[in-house]
Amino acid sequence: MNRNVAEAVIRCLRLSGEAPDLSELKRFKARHWRSTFSWLDTSGLALYFFRYLRDREATDLLPLAVRKRFEKNAASNRGRLEYVTGEFASINSKFQRAGVNFAVVKGFSLVPAFCPDASLRVPNDLDYLLDKVSLPAARRALEEAGYRLRSSSDIEFKFIKPSSKIPTFADDPYSSETELLVELHLGFWKIATTLMPLEESGFQPDQAAHHEWQGLSFPVLKDEQAFELQVRHIFQHILECWVKLSWPLEVGYFARSRVADAAFWNRVDIRMQKVPDLREFAGIVVGLSDLLFAPPKPALADQWVEGLRPTARTWLENYGREWAIQEHPLNNRNLISAAKLCLFLHREYLSDRKLKAEITRRRLFPWKQPENIVVTVGKNSARSLKTTWLQVQFVTRRLLFHFGSTFRFCWEVPRWEELKRRYRRRLSTDSERAVDTVARADRKATSD
Repeated sequence: MNRNVAEAVIRCLRLSGEAPDLSELKRFKARHWRSTFSWLDTSGLALYFFRYLRDREATDLLPLAVRKRFEKNAASNRGRLEYVTGEFASINSKFQRAGVNFAVVKGFSLVPAFCPDASLRVPNDLDYLLDKVSLPAARRALEEAGYRLRSSSDIEFKFIKPSSKIPTFADDPYSSETELLVELHLGFWKIATTLMPLEESGFQPDQAAHHEWQGLSFPVLKDEQAFELQVRHIFQHILECWVKLSWPLEVGYFARSRVADAAFWNRVDIRMQKVPDLREFAGIVVGLSDLLFAPPKPALADQWVEGLRPTARTWLENYGREWAIQEHPLNNRNLISAAKLCLFLHREYLSDRKLKAEITRRRLFPWKQPENIVVTVGKNSARSLKTTWLQVQFVTRRLLFHFGSTFRFCWEVPRWEELKRRYRRRLSTDSERAVDTVARADRKATSD
């Protein structure tokens, strides 16, 4: 990734209303863009950025080969969107016929409130919230449609539709041939991986609202629930070392569109207050969105950020931007990745020393076998060999990532401890000044 290109892209997508200097794009050569394509794709910003330039008739600022690459991505994604929309309509219909009680979450449910146009998002998966009673019927419906269970936990079930094409790390995310994932959720917060209990806050699919999109009608969460879910979703990914930058961009887009709706934000705040620490998580998510995209936001959102515990604000101010802009862990060409610096933040929300030690051990030394990233179909030996080689590549990349990011974390520990000491000294000094000010005022009042 070329960091200067990445920063220029983010400046173009800022939501503050300030027009960036687009002429700076002219100084980037094709090689600079080529080294940043992977970051653009995995960050989810590629299509947003190209639409921004196209709307301003500024695509000629890009080298010709780069412009053609963006145009190809946009065209391919329209084809993928058509394919995924067809799968989405078919699954919805099967669920309805099977009597599944569900709500569509993330993905298409975010258009247009969080994303103005579905063609700006790359549809990698379809997410459904179910009640537990409906899970067996939903699984049968997916299996009858050709999907197979890839992995599962107590609250999440992931299905893919195996194909004859073997996926690789170079697969085009915009292609309709790239595998589609379907996820069934009974809940969203992964206590087992975060070691942090968090109430589900009453997500009930039978209380969902109906949403219209592309001639389809399907149940979705109400806007307050959808915003809260995005906060939970993004914060959980922060704790898991990486976020797609289009997520805080879309949170900022939503906040800007509802900035004057005080009644709505009051309802959101009331929901947040019912769950310990959730307002802080919202403050971190909103704060990250502000660092990157500077959207206008309601006063309550400012209160969430200002109400962060000192260590969380310290992390956000000193590490948040660098951490967020990093490449995806599997694509990071810089061996010393910043990914695990989120562990500093994670530990601040664990009060028990044993839990802090456990999450540190898990993040720095995750001695477990990675999940299979391919579901093998049939007994073709050539295919089995290729899938085995792909899994070996995947494991190797994971090992390199963990080695480099663990080294970076350990290197940063002294700095993090010093940042916390400085903050405590500053608070102590401010407190002493406040006491001294009160004392002087008392002495003056007495003398008067």
